[in-house]
Amino acid sequence: MKFERPQSDHELEVILRAAYDLALKSQSTEALALCSWLIEESTTSVAGHRQRAAVFEYQGNVSDAISDMEFVTSHDPGEPADFHALGILYFKLGGMAKAEAAFTASLELSKAVRNTHYKNSCHLFRAAARLKLTHYQEALADAQALPDQYSTHMPGVGMRSKEHIVVEAERELSRMARRNHRAY
Repeated sequence: MKFERPQSDHELEVILRAAYDLALKSQSTEALALCSWLIEESTTSVAGHRQRAAVFEYQGNVSDAISDMEFVTSHDPGEPADFHALGILYFKLGGMAKAEAAFTASLELSKAVRNTHYKNSCHLFRAAARLKLTHYQEALADAQALPDQYSTHMPGVGMRSKEHIVVEAERELSRMARRNHRAY
């Protein structure tokens, strides 16, 4: 597959789609080569890193996907979706403090650009990360910001919902209150 350097967003999208399609067909070497070719050019470098992160994630290479998404968010920090994706990658590897920070950045950017597409997902993932960090009050606040019955699949956890988070956070807060009450 031979491509000319993209001259438009549409041409770039065609190349990015081709790279991911190659990965889906188990042609990862070719997919990564196409992404690396995009990375060589300054005007398509961020897009190349973003797509290479997707290919790496598809391969199960989460560490390299994180490296690419860290590049993306540091060189083009205005896209909520990038921080959302980075947060999920950190979550997959158990980096809950970094996941929490990435979801927070996505929420702040979303608010600034009036884009609510990632809002609920960020709140739920951030709540789950905060539970793991034992930040129960903050986890509860995130969960309470969600609509009832909101749920999503979380890597390594399975399906999680607003209600799961609320129950778990309230249980831990109650346990802490009982422990503190006994201490006095």
